[in-house]
Amino acid sequence: MKKVRVRVRKSVREANSRVHRQQKEAFTSSSSSSSSSSSYQQPRIDEQKITTTTTTNDPDDPTPIATTLKTLERDMSLLDNLVASKITLSRTEFSLLFGAIITSGMGPIAFPGTSVTELLAPAAAAFTASITIGSEYLGRVAVADGKEIAANTIQCAAEAEALLANAERVKAITPLCVGVGATCASFALLTPTIVEAFRLAGSVQLMTELYLLCPLVSVLAAAVANLALEETREFAGRAINVGVRRFAKSGSVGKTWMSTSEQIQKGSKLKTTRWWSFAFSVLPAPIIGSVVGGPNLSTKCIIVAALAAAQSAYFLALAESVVARATDAVALKARSAAVCDTYANQGARNSAILPFTSALSAFCAAATAATVELPFIDTVSTLYGTLGEVAVVSTFPILSSAFAAAAAVSKARCEVDAEAACQAASTLALEYDGMDGTGDDPVLRPFLAVRELINLAVSSGWRSVKKGIINPMNSLWQLSRQALW
Repeated sequence: MKKVRVRVRKSVREANSRVHRQQKEAFTSSSSSSSSSSSYQQPRIDEQKITTTTTTNDPDDPTPIATTLKTLERDMSLLDNLVASKITLSRTEFSLLFGAIITSGMGPIAFPGTSVTELLAPAAAAFTASITIGSEYLGRVAVADGKEIAANTIQCAAEAEALLANAERVKAITPLCVGVGATCASFALLTPTIVEAFRLAGSVQLMTELYLLCPLVSVLAAAVANLALEETREFAGRAINVGVRRFAKSGSVGKTWMSTSEQIQKGSKLKTTRWWSFAFSVLPAPIIGSVVGGPNLSTKCIIVAALAAAQSAYFLALAESVVARATDAVALKARSAAVCDTYANQGARNSAILPFTSALSAFCAAATAATVELPFIDTVSTLYGTLGEVAVVSTFPILSSAFAAAAAVSKARCEVDAEAACQAASTLALEYDGMDGTGDDPVLRPFLAVRELINLAVSSGWRSVKKGIINPMNSLWQLSRQALW
């Protein structure tokens, strides 16, 4: 069973990497809408030969998506095919079933004319039925384990979604802060004109208050944006790390374990960092404005308002980056939960036949007991001899043994699917090195993703220009040269 579990872990990892690679290939194929044609090569799956499908680069072409979905369905049945081809009855199960068949037929041969035949055949059929019922029990237990694991993963994904929603709610104030800061910066430019139009130069106090209003509101908006950024980071970090310790292996939990004193120190450090961040969001604009602005108060106020608006925009960009990483991490958790639930449902499908096999085995046991009690056994023995009696007595135990073997294979499939669900749930315990995307983790890195998208857009635009302008011009140039020569 250990070899099967190792094989299951390898199959699950290969399936997850294959899904990620195919999603990337499908996205790349759909984004290159201007090239003439491209080939979509499916991956090889355990000696199954997959033909190469040539597709057009039409964005509405569903072939890559349909191919990916077919491959996902094939991956779901990959483990069942592996069980069917690799796993057979164990020596113990085979010995017990074969011994039951031999025992059921030994009565008429070893103890002819006695009541031992009436005991051995029903006992053998009942024994094989008990093996079938035991397989049903083990298969049902494995399915229940997979279902419970899948339910926990779905619950973890739902918690991550809730934390992500809180991060989105807190971040919603940041664009408003940016708008307020930009508006105040614009009004700061108009303040000298307003003072001159209403002739407020004589009232120094009123003029000073009017000059300082826009910078003050802009700095306040920057401070609010910074506080929203810190709250967004907190919720996003919780959304990314939820389930990491819950689904981690026992050996890796110690890497993230912290004592009470360490937790207190970490909390104090976070609070101190938050206060320093708030101070850095408030002080730079007034300090720089007072140093750079010169003797003119209006110029200083304009610089302070503009710098505070830029700070708000910077905090908005950071908040969007944090939320983007959290969204990608939550999507990964939801995908892992979906894969886990899919394997659990696959196990439930495989266990659906187990009650039927148990019922058939019980029927065979009852039929064997009824057969040995009927009076026509003596008639069969008289007409066909001992072989005829053995054939009649052993028929239902043989069928019951076949049903027990089928139940054993179905039970093995259920256990493999439960193990696959467990391995899929363990992907929720991925450790993330940093919230800023600089660590070695599978979560989205916003700046790198933007760079890749820009490269794709530029390459796609260049292909469009080459196809629509350069190639026709080259053709026209070739035709003109041929006409001249």
